[in-house]
Amino acid sequence: MKSQIIWLLAGLVVLVVCDSPAQGMRAECDDEQTYIIPHFKSNWYKAMEYCHYLGLKLATVPSIDKQLQIEDSIERTDKGNGTTFWTGGNDLGDNENFHWYSTGTRIVWFNWSMDAYSRNGNCIYLHRKNDDPSTWSWSTERCSQAKYFVCERA
Repeated sequence: MKSQIIWLLAGLVVLVVCDSPAQGMRAECDDEQTYIIPHFKSNWYKAMEYCHYLGLKLATVPSIDKQLQIEDSIERTDKGNGTTFWTGGNDLGDNENFHWYSTGTRIVWFNWSMDAYSRNGNCIYLHRKNDDPSTWSWSTERCSQAKYFVCERA
C-alpha cells in the first residue's frame, strides 16, 4: 500500500510538468511527442515500470531526428552534461540483436559511441561526454545500474 501511494504521488508530480517545468523534470509538450525526464535515477527495469505506470514508455530512438528531439528535451534540464539516460533499447531476448522493448522492433539505426562495442551490458543508454558537449551517443550497461531515463508518450 505504501509503495502504491509513493508511485501515485510521483505520477501526480509528473503530470503537472507541462504546466510547471521548474519541478525538476522536463516535458516537451506538443501534439507529436511528449518526453518526460524524471528527477531521479532508476535501473532499467524500474524505469520501464515507472514510464508504464504513467501511461508512457521508455524512449525509442529510431532516427537522428528523434534523437535530436530527445537531446533538446534533456538540454532543457539541469542533467545534460556528463549524465546518462536509459532508452527503451536492449538485447535481453536476443544477445545478437538489439530491439525496442515497447514495440519488439529490431533496432536498425544506431548511434553507438566509440567504446560501445565493449558491450558492458544489455540495455542501451544515451550519454554525452563532458569533453565533447555537442555529441550524444549510445552505449550499453548492465540493466541493474541506476541512471536517469527518458519516458515518451506511448
